[in-house]
Formats: sequence, structure tokens, C-alpha cells
Amino acid sequence: TEPDILETYMIANSVSVVVLPERTPLDATDIKLSLDADSFAWKFSCTLHGVTSLNLVRPSGSGRKTIEVTINGWVWLILVERYSRSAQFPVERFSVSGASRTQLLAAPYAPRRSAMNAVDINARQAAEDQLYLTGFTLNWDATGFGPPDWTITAGALSYQDQTPMQVIARIAEAVGGIVRPDMAGDGLTVLPRYREAVWWWDQSIMDRIIPGELITNIEGEWSPQPAWNVVYVSGTTQGVAVDVRRTGTAGDNPAPDVFDDLITATDAARSRGICELSKGGDQEVVPLTIPLMQQGGSAPGLVLPGHLCEVRESPWWRGLCLGVDISATGTGASKVSQVLRLERHYMEAA
Repeated sequence: TEPDILETYMIANSVSVVVLPERTPLDATDIKLSLDADSFAWKFSCTLHGVTSLNLVRPSGSGRKTIEVTINGWVWLILVERYSRSAQFPVERFSVSGASRTQLLAAPYAPRRSAMNAVDINARQAAEDQLYLTGFTLNWDATGFGPPDWTITAGALSYQDQTPMQVIARIAEAVGGIVRPDMAGDGLTVLPRYREAVWWWDQSIMDRIIPGELITNIEGEWSPQPAWNVVYVSGTTQGVAVDVRRTGTAGDNPAPDVFDDLITATDAARSRGICELSKGGDQEVVPLTIPLMQQGGSAPGLVLPGHLCEVRESPWWRGLCLGVDISATGTGASKVSQVLRLERHYMEAA
């Protein structure tokens, strides 16, 4: 979506934190939410003022409390996990932290299991089996931009003392994928880490467009890697072995070999190879601060890990979101911002 380009952006921030199911408001400040590409749950922290607010989020006989955080129309459901006290008469503050509900699929909440697939199974089905009777759902768009679904041959998927989330993340990683948690629902999505190979970014459809006028702070850390153009991807005791080469190159600069039990199909090997090659080349990690605009309002809105972004400073450039840190601070949450970490590549297009 093309954003509105304005000389001045007027933003009326709105922030609320309530306890569910009663929707009792909490006196909360210094609200922070974060997610990176390798995390399976949103992390949350805030400061509560007064023991009355703390008592509302203490665990009860029915378990841990869930709170709803709404920032400019964007909604998260958070499981309260920890709190600590800081008292200096007459002020009493409590630091509270938690995570989105996908944390329930990981330690310490979810049981650890050991298993091996006795028969051939599709990767998506193997991941969905981990969610049986949990109430959680999996989104894996293998026909669109998502990683491919492939057949894991009997005996290839073996694990010991693993939580459901560990197994799902393991399956996604095999094809260069990540797991993105829902913000306010019991769901998760398997996505490719690189939706498009970095050498195709100049021709790719962007998820978010960021006007330079919205950027309030920008930094950068140069992080060069070898410009790999071929990688050997193979199963171990079974599976396939594939040389994945960037089209139009000599394939003379190999990345480290990849061996993975779950590489049992050519599509899986190709997807993993594209991910490994996309990690190479001259690149920069760019922390960039912009406002968090109202949901449904002017673009870019909330930027999530895995999103491809076009940054319209001079000159325009494109990058992959590795993580986002959202903060709502000040009296009445007068300041709301999101700090993005974008991976920017410096290479010739395909």
C-alpha cells in the first residue's frame, strides 16, 4: 500500500491495557513489546502503579492471567509470567513481563515428547500434529509465498524431549523458514525467512513502504559476508543431495555445506539453499525508528519480522525486517514508536 506523503504527520496515540475476561483497566506505563525473526512469541513488559493493579494480574486458581494490550488499534493478548516490586515511599511500582499465547507451546508450559515418524508424512501435517488438542492452529501457505510442503520420509523426523514449538521450529528451519506467532489469537504461521532471494528484491512486491519523512532515527552496522553463489544441501542417512546455485553465476564461491535430516525432497533443498545464499554478501543491519500508525490508517502501520520493506530516504533502498521493538512511554502514552531492524544488502540485481 502506498503511504500518504505529508509535510506533517498528526498522530493521536491511544493505548490501553486491560485484564481479561473482565476487561478491568490497569494503570500501566512504559509498555514494551518485541518480536524477532527467531522468536516464537511476542515479549511484553510494563510498569504497573499500585498494588491494586498488581493484584489484578496475579495468578488465580484458574491459572495465569491474560491481559489485552491495544496500541493505536493494534491488539495483543499477553500471558502474564513474572512480576517484581520496587517501592520507594509513597510510590509503589511493579515490573510485569509476559509473552503472547504461543508461549504455551513451549517450556515450561508444554510437555516434552520424544517420537519418530514411522511412515512418510508431509511436513505441514507433521507440524500440525504437534498442535493436536492444544486449540492452536497452523497457517502454512505452501502454494503462495510460504515455504514448500514436502514429504518427510519414514524415520527422518526424530526428536527427544522436545516441546511442540521446538519441533515446529525445527521443521520450518529445515527449509529456511521461521515461525511467526499471532498477536491476539491462538495461531502461528510458517514463513520463509527470505520471501524472495535477496538478488530479486529490486523486482519484488514490498510488504511495507516507509516514507523517509516518518523516520525519526536511523543507524547502521556494517556486517559483510562472503558473496556465496552456490551451496551443497543434503539429507543425512537418507534424502537428497542438491547443489543450489544462484542463476547466472559460475557457482565458484560455495557457502558452508548444509546437512539436515529433513532434506528429503528437492523442493526442500532448494528452499533451504536460497535461504543460505541470501545470508551472504555485503550487508548492513539498519535500526530505524518510525511511529506506529493507527491500524487501518496511513501506511506503513505495524512492520513484522519477515516483511520486505522499501525505505524511501535518499536514495531509496529495500530491506528485510529482522525484528521490531514497540514502546509506548510518557504520560498518557504520549510517545509511541517502533524500532525496526532491517537487513539491507548491497549487491547487483539478478
